[in-house]
Amino acid sequence: MTVYATRRCPVCYKTGTIMVDEQELLHYLRGNYVQDSFKTMPAPLREQIITGTHPECWQQMFGTELEETIND
Repeated sequence: MTVYATRRCPVCYKTGTIMVDEQELLHYLRGNYVQDSFKTMPAPLREQIITGTHPECWQQMFGTELEETIND
């Protein structure tokens, strides 16, 4: 496992970090889709990788939790 720093959140303007598998990260960094690279990662954390939006900030913006099945 390694720490991956995500981009700045558009809601709170803070960067975030996520623990990821190194092989999955390499797969993603080689240009593969996030949902194909991090198959076991929950959708809210994959969204954080894509947009930087923390799961808590997503809920603050939309009033609901990001559904698990959105990126599956």
